[in-house]
Amino acid sequence: MPMPQIVLYAAMAFFVVAVIARAVKYARHPVHMRWELYPVAHEKGRAGYGGSHFEESEHWDSPRQIDHVGEARAMASEILMLEGVRRHNRPLWRFSWPFHVGVYLVIVWLGLLLVAGAVWRGGDAPVAMARAIDLVGFVGLVVGLWGALGLLYRRMADPALRSYNAPVEIVNLLAWIVYLGWALGVHAVEGGFASLTAFTGGLVTLQPVAVSTPVAVEIVLGALLLAYLPLTRMFHFVAKYFLYHDVRWDDAPNPRGGALEQRLTKAMDFGVSWSAPHVAKAASWGEAAQGDGGQEDQR
Repeated sequence: MPMPQIVLYAAMAFFVVAVIARAVKYARHPVHMRWELYPVAHEKGRAGYGGSHFEESEHWDSPRQIDHVGEARAMASEILMLEGVRRHNRPLWRFSWPFHVGVYLVIVWLGLLLVAGAVWRGGDAPVAMARAIDLVGFVGLVVGLWGALGLLYRRMADPALRSYNAPVEIVNLLAWIVYLGWALGVHAVEGGFASLTAFTGGLVTLQPVAVSTPVAVEIVLGALLLAYLPLTRMFHFVAKYFLYHDVRWDDAPNPRGGALEQRLTKAMDFGVSWSAPHVAKAASWGEAAQGDGGQEDQR
C-alpha cells in the first residue's frame, strides 16, 4: 500500500484516540469553583439581562426551566460567528473568523470527498458532486489561507498581541499556512480535485491508489496536521464544550448530600497558590472561602 495511505490511516487512528483521551481527561477534571458567571444562555426568559433562576425567593422549591433553544443559539453564534472575538476584538476577528470559516469549509470538503469516494469508489462522480467539491474546496482553502496569513500578521505586528505570542502559536499558524497553501497550489494547477476523489475511493475500500508526488505531499501534510491538532491549543474545538457547559453555564442546584456537594467539598481542599484583593491568601480554597476576601490587609 502506498506510503501516503499508510500515513493517513495512522494519523486518523491517532486523531480519534487522542481526541477521546483528552475529552475524557477534561470530563474527569475537578469541578470548578462555580463563581456564578452570568449571563447563562439556558436561563429561560432571563438570559437577555443576565438574570437567574436564583432570583426567585424560594427557588429551591420551584422547577428550573431550561431553554435549550437559547443555549443552542448561543453555541451557534460562538461557533459560526466567533461572537466573543467579534464583540471584544474586532480587528482580530476580521482574520480569525475567515480562518475558522475556511477550516469549517475544508472539513465539509473532506466530507464530500469521502462521500464521493465511498459511493463512486474512485470512479467519475456526477457533475453536481464534482462541482460541489470544487466550489467548497477552493473557497475553503482560499478563505482559510487568507485568515491564517492575516492572523500571523496580526500576531507579529500588533504590539498588544506580541507579548502573548508563545512560539507554539506561530508554529500552529505556520502548519495551517503550509498545508492550505500547498493544497491550494496543487489543485489550482490540477484544475480540480479529481485526484483526491480517486484517492478517497481507495481509502474507504482499503485499495492502494497511486497519486502524483505533489498530491502525495499534500496528503502527508494533511495527515501530520490531523495528528498534531489534538496535542495543541487548537484542541479548543472540543475544550470549549466543557468551558461553556461545565464552567460558564453550570448553575445546577447543589442539594445537601448530593454528588455535586461531594465534588465541591473535595475541591475545597485544593491549594491556593495566589492571592488578590478579592481572594484571601490561604492554604486551601476552603480557608479562602471562610476568610474575609482579603480585606483584612486593607484595614
